[in-house]
Amino acid sequence: MSTFQYRAYTRQGVVTSGTIVAEERDAAIEALYGSGLTPVDTVLCPDHDPPSAKRSIERSALGLRGQGGKRIGLKELSAFTTELASLVSSGVPVDASFRVLSGAGASPKRIALANGLLKDILAGLQLSEAMGRRPEVFPADYIAILAGGEAGGQTAQALTLLGEMLARRVEIRNKIRGSLVYPAILLMMSLMSIAVIVFVLIPNLAPIFSDADLPLPGILAALADLPDNWPRLLLWSALAIVVGWIACRKIAGDETMMKEVDHFKCRLPIIGPLVQRREAGQFARSAGSLLEARVPLMTALQTAVSLVSNRYLSTRYSEAISRVPEGRALNQVLEGPGLIPPAMLRLIAVGEETGQLAKMLIRVASNLENEVQSKIDQLVGLLTPLLTVGIGGLVGTLILQVMSAVLSINNLAYQ
Repeated sequence: MSTFQYRAYTRQGVVTSGTIVAEERDAAIEALYGSGLTPVDTVLCPDHDPPSAKRSIERSALGLRGQGGKRIGLKELSAFTTELASLVSSGVPVDASFRVLSGAGASPKRIALANGLLKDILAGLQLSEAMGRRPEVFPADYIAILAGGEAGGQTAQALTLLGEMLARRVEIRNKIRGSLVYPAILLMMSLMSIAVIVFVLIPNLAPIFSDADLPLPGILAALADLPDNWPRLLLWSALAIVVGWIACRKIAGDETMMKEVDHFKCRLPIIGPLVQRREAGQFARSAGSLLEARVPLMTALQTAVSLVSNRYLSTRYSEAISRVPEGRALNQVLEGPGLIPPAMLRLIAVGEETGQLAKMLIRVASNLENEVQSKIDQLVGLLTPLLTVGIGGLVGTLILQVMSAVLSINNLAYQ
């Protein structure tokens, strides 16, 4: 028997956590569902974490995978959610919606996913419970928002919000990927040029200078031994990667160390503000979406805090919202460095005064997400000229050294 740590939602949408003893992870999840909970995270306690369980967790972290190891991409999950939201909003029952989604023209991955969910729905599970059994496919914030919508009787609205949220993520990902295409091509071509110089030109020049008992000029002398030492360099690089991977795994398994790492991220000059605004946007969008789905305020706030991935900021948000039941306004408790920017707090205050808190939180989230995306676009835009100058300077230096060596050969011919 093993001990599992879990984080789950009650039927009222309240976040709860604890431990459960079971023979394996699937049995623990079944037991949680049997007790009326919808698990979001179910992992072995560190002292009971065998290699097989670690591999399972790693596979979940590597990507969205459906049953049978078939990958469910973010774009396909977005389309799946949008179509499901359209069907449910039109009054089509959930089970009939899954039959439509698995109909003619659907991909094998979608058919497998829809049929699996349909089977669980027919067995009596709620939609969020059925999706919660597939944490490798549906993210934690997805399940949380859907569970909150079901608790408030707003399943269709929750699915619509999820479809819009995933569509935004797909758009942001595509923008970043498109911006990185040219720098990637530039880097690849530069590496090929350097490889030709190191592995072709220098080995052909080195014998001429060695026969004349003269050293290679400049940096070429340092690179001359690289082809012969290449296997050893690869070995040491592989060892460094393995040691680094083990160290990262150890740090990732230590909650205190990870909290310190997350705190360090927030203090970085350029990355820190991006992390803080991204998490603030995640918090505001989750809370606003849940409130629009008629989830009670404290339940929505607690769920939103649980979806903040930065552990340091999650603790700060948790401490902040704990003062809301004392009668403090939300815009007041969220004051402080690293949480919601002052300009956004004013919007939240207006939302509280006018009874439009949910809409204002979503507007705040959109503003913060736009700020983050704009900053990322600027950084990516700077990446291309920086790479051009840096790599161009490196390749140019090597070419000048090669030309200097070629000219030196002419001098040797006249000696």
